Amino acid sequence: MKDSVMAKLPVQDRHIDQWFKTISKLRNVAGTTTIYSEDVNTTPVSDVTNAISGRIPGLYSNRSSGRTGPLFDVSSFTLRGQSPLIVVDGVVRSFTSFNLDDIKSITVLKDAVSTNMYGLRSSNGIVYITTKDKSLDKPFELNFSVQNGVLNQFKRPNFITGGNYAELYNEAQQNTFPGAVPTYSADVIAAYKNGTNNPFLQPNNDWYNSIYKKNTAQQRYAINAAGNGKNYRYYTSVEHFNQDGNFISGPDNAYETTNYYKRYNLRTNAQIDFNDNIQLGLNIFASIENSNEPGSLASNIMNSIFQTSPLGYPARNADGSYGGSSQYSNNILASTISSGYNSFNERSLNADVSLKFKLDDLTKGLWAKGLLSINNYYLQTISRSKTFAIYYPNTTGTGTSYTKVGSDGTIIANSGTPTLGTQNKQTFVNGLLGYDRSFGKSTLNVLGTFNLTNLIDSYTQLNQIYQNAGVSANYDFDQKYLAEVSMVYSGFNRYAPGKRWGFLPSAGLGWVLSKEDWFNSKVVNFLKIRGSIGQTAWADPGNYYTYLQNYTIGSTGYNFGATATAVSGSLENALKNPNITWEKALKLDAGIEAQFLKKRLNVEVNYYNNKYTDELITPANGYASGIIGQSYPTVNGGSSRYNGIEATAQFADHGKDFSYFVKGNFTYAKNKVISLQEGNYPYQWMYRAGQPSTTFGYEAIGFYQVGEDISKTANIPGYTPSPGDIKYKDLNNDGVINFLDTKALNTRPLFIFGLNFGFAYKGFDFNALVEGRLPREIYYNPSSMLAFSNGYGYVLDYTTENRWTPQNPVNATLPRLTLGNNTYNTQTSSFWYRRADYIRLKNVEIGYTVPVKLLAKVKISNLRFFVNGYNLLTWSKLDYFDPETGLSGFANYRIINGGLSLKL
Repeated sequence: MKDSVMAKLPVQDRHIDQWFKTISKLRNVAGTTTIYSEDVNTTPVSDVTNAISGRIPGLYSNRSSGRTGPLFDVSSFTLRGQSPLIVVDGVVRSFTSFNLDDIKSITVLKDAVSTNMYGLRSSNGIVYITTKDKSLDKPFELNFSVQNGVLNQFKRPNFITGGNYAELYNEAQQNTFPGAVPTYSADVIAAYKNGTNNPFLQPNNDWYNSIYKKNTAQQRYAINAAGNGKNYRYYTSVEHFNQDGNFISGPDNAYETTNYYKRYNLRTNAQIDFNDNIQLGLNIFASIENSNEPGSLASNIMNSIFQTSPLGYPARNADGSYGGSSQYSNNILASTISSGYNSFNERSLNADVSLKFKLDDLTKGLWAKGLLSINNYYLQTISRSKTFAIYYPNTTGTGTSYTKVGSDGTIIANSGTPTLGTQNKQTFVNGLLGYDRSFGKSTLNVLGTFNLTNLIDSYTQLNQIYQNAGVSANYDFDQKYLAEVSMVYSGFNRYAPGKRWGFLPSAGLGWVLSKEDWFNSKVVNFLKIRGSIGQTAWADPGNYYTYLQNYTIGSTGYNFGATATAVSGSLENALKNPNITWEKALKLDAGIEAQFLKKRLNVEVNYYNNKYTDELITPANGYASGIIGQSYPTVNGGSSRYNGIEATAQFADHGKDFSYFVKGNFTYAKNKVISLQEGNYPYQWMYRAGQPSTTFGYEAIGFYQVGEDISKTANIPGYTPSPGDIKYKDLNNDGVINFLDTKALNTRPLFIFGLNFGFAYKGFDFNALVEGRLPREIYYNPSSMLAFSNGYGYVLDYTTENRWTPQNPVNATLPRLTLGNNTYNTQTSSFWYRRADYIRLKNVEIGYTVPVKLLAKVKISNLRFFVNGYNLLTWSKLDYFDPETGLSGFANYRIINGGLSLKL
């Protein structure tokens, strides 16, 4: 069926092929989801992790920053409540900032059967990326791609400046120090508002918009060649990606200071058949990544913006020198363009070589394969930062003089301070023995493997060694009755001898009901039920020989002699745990797959229930006695349960000139803590057990109001609240607010969905992705939600617009303004949870493919022009900041991108 249908599809309909590829899943009993290159290469992003969001049920992704650079412009993954491994071409690797054109498929492995062979790294699930290895349409293909895009930051923070800032400051001052003389007089405020303020003695800055660009640009250039011959197959690509920085640059510098990012990627995948029985494979990937940022560091500059009053000092004095004050010895503009720069140089080199033998001469269907993979990565930082001087005014009756603070440094050519930040080396060896054979209506696939991973993730620590010896067998009878069994004996070297190895079994069954003779439905064309159960494990890589007692050499704090003399010595670290072991999970997965309407409609529903035991925890107060006088070690004392439902539905159809597809997925997920060895609490609401994994704190019940008798309310000892402060619920009615009144603050389940749809008409094609997360509540740090958190710093619109005042006592959503850290209002509480659900138009692409007959004379087989976008529109209850990146100063961005692709 597939070949006959696909022969009718025009070139631009390749994305519809992904539906037909689900046919290969019909024998599968494991819980997996696969997307293909057509799904991700419409997304104009720098990293693979940013292209997957909204496309796979069960996989939750989140971007925490819109900051330029490979360490920041990425999304984190959560798969059924855990952080999955990234596997590329069969090898565990963490590198994901490679060419999206290289991707052949991305398969997410979710249940015990699909992940079992990863042994003590199987519990968290796997994001398995397969790269291209050959041409598909012709014996030789050559493809070019050129793209240019504009990044536009949306939901930029809106800083309050000038007279409005001065008025708010005076209000906060009076609330904190009643009766104090206002810092800003009415005349000064009026001068700010009517623009008659002296810009040097009465400065007014919008630091964020002065140095942080609203728009940046990116470029991508790629070329790949692929072949497919009788005795060989290959795919090779070269890519250059460039993304401009977030900050402005100084016009007088001979060097760049902004935080740009550039990379060069090279990939070559090749297989050679020496004869019918021997095949050699060689995959090489290399990447050079260069990034940059100001000498003062981008994060420090952003922190300064949020900690500095817009009225504190001028960016430049009247004579052009950098301004400052006795309170501010730094200058944000100078930090951005005159502090030199830091360069970050990353190098990655991966090489995989394999040799496969067909052993049909011994017995038909037998084969063996060996794989050696060597992966190297290092990060070198070169600091070429320099100092700068600031000048702050001293005004007297005779005039204004300036006090100089600091000195103006220089950068000497070819100089700098290099630092080796990270250097990793991973060696992976895998031996496989397989047997694939059909006997009448029976098909049997058996795979045995032994592999070893030797990872040195820091040359200041000993290596990590993972070993797996496993076997899996897959059987089906007449593609009707399906079974799979997998078991692995796995070890990790950082546990105590005798405790390093564990046995993990799993099994799955499937039944294709539509293959039964008695099944006769004109509506349901295919129906399968499947299920799996198994044991998985997770060996914490952060466990650094915890079973041994560790000491710090050269610690201070010892004093000897009649006249105390300080000497250095050894210090005992946290207590050892000789019984530490890996975390375990018992996973149950069940699913149903069906096809309708002559196999145009494909539906899949999964249910999972995973129980995690022996989770590493730090025992809570009451579990371990404080008399010990030393930190208690982590122990395998936690257990939890994650369960939920995942579903996909996709419909595709086509005619002579028109074709279309619609794909939807949704995830409903819950979790519950079973045990944390909490000891005994006097009240049930204090226990984490029985609650979701969530934040615990006070329940906010409004504000204290004018005229309220504070002495008759329950308060936190040591603080006398004022009208406009947050009021907390006294859960145990003892008249005091303390730890006995803390409870779980968010118990909502997670619901996410994605909707991907598109069509093609003659030469035109359209593809769009919508994702949503609702209901969703996020806890925001109260220090970032309140104005003047450091007593004199920033004020953002959302920190004041609906604050409590005597004139707004009922409808207020923020407490009264105060200066400094108001510890009463910054308590962890339900007050700081905000609805952060959203629906986002994540990705859109519109393309046009030039008719082949117009290209024949220039020997071009395909020419396509396209425009695509990323994060185009967002619907959310949050009005002031992006619901994904939240309060980050490096807010999220949208991308408008255009380009062309050409195939020879």
